[in-house]
Amino acid sequence: MSDIKKGSRVRIKRKESYWYNEVGVVASREKEPTQSRYPITVRFDKGNYYGLQGIDGGNNTNNFSEIELELIEG
Repeated sequence: MSDIKKGSRVRIKRKESYWYNEVGVVASREKEPTQSRYPITVRFDKGNYYGLQGIDGGNNTNNFSEIELELIEG
């Protein structure tokens, strides 16, 4: 298990993600990550494209797997 935990700052490495290369904060992490494909929830400062379309203000969280995240030190 890596050092990515709740409150960690991470950079998104999933190329098809709206937040690719953006930095977010880990909002939660499942206790048993083998139970889910995307066990880590990341929160961002900006909403996604749904907010631009006027739909519910956009999402500002998304779930990722550990290999799609890069831990930001400091």
